[in-house]
Amino acid sequence: MVEMFDFSHVKNNDIPYGGNAGYKQGICWNGENWLLKFPKSTRNFRKVEISYTTSPLSEYVGSHVYQLLDIPVHETVLGIFDKKVVVACKVFLQPCETLYEFKDIKNIYTRAVDEYEEHSSSTGTGTELNNVLKTIELNRILARVPGVTERFWDMFVVDAFIGNNDRNNGNWGLIYHSDGTKSLAPVYDNGNSFRNKASDRQLEKTLSNRQALEDSAYRILTCVYTTDSGKAINPFEFIKKMENTECNAAVQRIVPKIRLHEIAQIVDEIPERFQDVKIASPLQKEYFKQIMTKRYADVLVPVYEQLRQLEQTDSDIFQSDEFERGQNRSRITKSRREENTQ
Repeated sequence: MVEMFDFSHVKNNDIPYGGNAGYKQGICWNGENWLLKFPKSTRNFRKVEISYTTSPLSEYVGSHVYQLLDIPVHETVLGIFDKKVVVACKVFLQPCETLYEFKDIKNIYTRAVDEYEEHSSSTGTGTELNNVLKTIELNRILARVPGVTERFWDMFVVDAFIGNNDRNNGNWGLIYHSDGTKSLAPVYDNGNSFRNKASDRQLEKTLSNRQALEDSAYRILTCVYTTDSGKAINPFEFIKKMENTECNAAVQRIVPKIRLHEIAQIVDEIPERFQDVKIASPLQKEYFKQIMTKRYADVLVPVYEQLRQLEQTDSDIFQSDEFERGQNRSRITKSRREENTQ
């Protein structure tokens, strides 16, 4: 079972944290700084049957999926605070380090990006996918940090796998170190995963209907990134098209590392209750496992297999061309030897 903690009496460190995903509280726990994230009230949402989102649970499971896939991610611990489910996130910044999010770096003037945007419909501040990718390519700061493109696409694929529909310009970025160097921050802010506004009744209806499960898994899912015309992108439809080589490479990196039995074990070990507080219902656990299994089996594995076949075909063609060129070189060499002999 996952070890749970009651953070109600842990000392506050009075460090404020931004963001829009509910209340947060900084604490000093075991001599280190942590951030408690509380479930967000749903009172302003329509057709929502629960009073608070299940975002702490989603943050915990989503972050552990990233960890299983060997992608750097913040450390998370489940617990309660004043009878509410919370997730504690370990602060990954060291003294004298600063986190600058992509939206901040994106606003830094770069002539190459500016020249690109003069011929683009983007304002440079939105989430049009082509503009985001061009910023990653041309921004003078991002271009000097190894692995930024790979991280973007790894998040794109894994966020689709866990159903995180809120990966935006404000929740990933770079750490500026005290010596002037910069590096990618670990992945954080995974709480908008796994339909965190759905009630058990809604999850039961989804699980009992194959069409509804497939819709929830990959047919109606969208991310924050858009086309140039502003249409929200369905990440699975994008992945299935196999038109972006960097996205294809991310699929090939990630799919072989997905071990569904290990993910299921993480979910199963979450207790249903702790100190009489509901943590995760059997329906929530079942939904988590089935939705990832559908995405894996119906989309990610077929795309991965197609990419492997294309690679093999390209390799066979290359080898065939190499063989033909080798044969031609042999014939030319033989002919020249015969001419020299004569």
